[in-house]
Amino acid sequence: MPEQTEVADLVKSLAERVRVLEDVRELTRLRSALPRRINDGQWDRVGELFSGTATLDYAHLGQATGRAAIQDYFTALPGLIQQDKPGSGLLVKQFVHGHDVEVSGDHATGVSFFEERVVFDDESAMVAGRFTDTYVREDGRWVFARIELTLYWVLPHHEGLVRKAPSETF
Repeated sequence: MPEQTEVADLVKSLAERVRVLEDVRELTRLRSALPRRINDGQWDRVGELFSGTATLDYAHLGQATGRAAIQDYFTALPGLIQQDKPGSGLLVKQFVHGHDVEVSGDHATGVSFFEERVVFDDESAMVAGRFTDTYVREDGRWVFARIELTLYWVLPHHEGLVRKAPSETF
């Protein structure tokens, strides 16, 4: 029969493992909330998902630091996307998958991949890339501390992912 200290150690270990699993689940919900708000056209609610001192690094698409600046960035993003096609209707749908998380206390890191469809009135584009995230628990809830975007490609839908054959004949 196990000793009381062994049972207590087992319970403590299981409680810690459950806590990590709950954290991973909450972080997955957080990671899913950002594209959900984008997909639902709630650009003005994206800032709620970030810490007050968070950093957003979308490479050539822009950077922002602090919740308010990140909110301003996302509120303006539909207009930035439409700069190349003024007057055109815009539809953005983002699909995130492969979320991998590592938790360490009140801090965590995560990597996920995304595909996105950007549709204008008369054309659309396929976008794919990776998000590298840092998270922090603030006031008992997980929020983004940093998001870094790495784009793999942005392709007009009619071109697809096909490589063009060389012009020479063999």
